[in-house]
Amino acid sequence: MKRVTLVLTAAMLLGGCSAASQQSERAALANRSFVLTTVDGQSITAPDGMKPGINFSADLRVTGVMCNRFFGQGTLKGNVLSVPQMASTRMMCSDPRLNQWEMTIGKMLAAGATVKLEQNTLTLEGASHSLVYRAQ
Repeated sequence: MKRVTLVLTAAMLLGGCSAASQQSERAALANRSFVLTTVDGQSITAPDGMKPGINFSADLRVTGVMCNRFFGQGTLKGNVLSVPQMASTRMMCSDPRLNQWEMTIGKMLAAGATVKLEQNTLTLEGASHSLVYRAQ
């Protein structure tokens, strides 16, 4: 009986740590805005003063812009961010790189992107791509 109690207590503590970690990640993203700085290791320069970026609300609603705006309700499981029903405006971008980056972030967030937030740098990784943002 003592062994069962010990195992249950350990499981509850580990589950609590996981939930606390997830809340910590969520709180770190809440009400933050980030500007895209690199895609797959290459520095970006946005045309015509555009600032491709991503924003997070307190309830993890994700909004952002490349040349089109995108938005949707995010979920965070561990350090994986998903926006399964992301919507966006549908204009053709004059810069083909922005078109490609829009498709990249759309696929990443739909499938789930690994989130790394270190100080003022946010990295989203997934679908063989890496997007690095800096806090505004």
